[in-house]
Amino acid sequence: MDSKRLEITETALKLFAQYGIKSVSMDDIARELGMSKKTLYQFISDKNDLVEATINLACSQDCEAMAIFKRKDINAIEQFFEMKTLVEQFIGQYKPTMMYDLKKYYPALLSDFKNKQKDVHIEAYTSNLTQGQKEGFYHDDIDISVIARMLFAHGAYTFDDTNGLFTASELNNMNLYSEVFKYHFRGVCTEKGMEEVERLFCEDDEGNK
Repeated sequence: MDSKRLEITETALKLFAQYGIKSVSMDDIARELGMSKKTLYQFISDKNDLVEATINLACSQDCEAMAIFKRKDINAIEQFFEMKTLVEQFIGQYKPTMMYDLKKYYPALLSDFKNKQKDVHIEAYTSNLTQGQKEGFYHDDIDISVIARMLFAHGAYTFDDTNGLFTASELNNMNLYSEVFKYHFRGVCTEKGMEEVERLFCEDDEGNK
């Protein structure tokens, strides 16, 4: 992607995430970038083009984040804590308005994004579960194919801020993420795995003091 188009797309994604798609105009985006709307249209055809570009960027960012679960320089449980650290950097930045707007005005784009997200997440979780079994952290008798899909479904519903399961305040609190992690670990971890979980939570607590 052209560097200027990428800059525009990144700015638009930030504004859409904070204020929703419909309430952010092309004038707003041009103003945020400090450029004229005429210059903006040299890189973007129209708002529909920009919305599609932001969804593709979000998909790319999601792929990069989930690559944490394929890292071999850290163990399978450390991968979850790396993801937790990443989530902490962005928690509270995204509002449900963008998702509402996507569902209402861009359903095809949203459906495509969710399908890609499902494939990426299940593949990443499969890698994590396979590695964890080899390291002796996860039980040998778990069905990796089933658990990977359950992890995706659990995350997709639990952290969907449009379904009303948790309040915005709860979704913006890292305690919820910690509880979800604990719930998962208690289901798949061996005694050795739980010892590693406790070690990492202790380190996490010490680091937050």
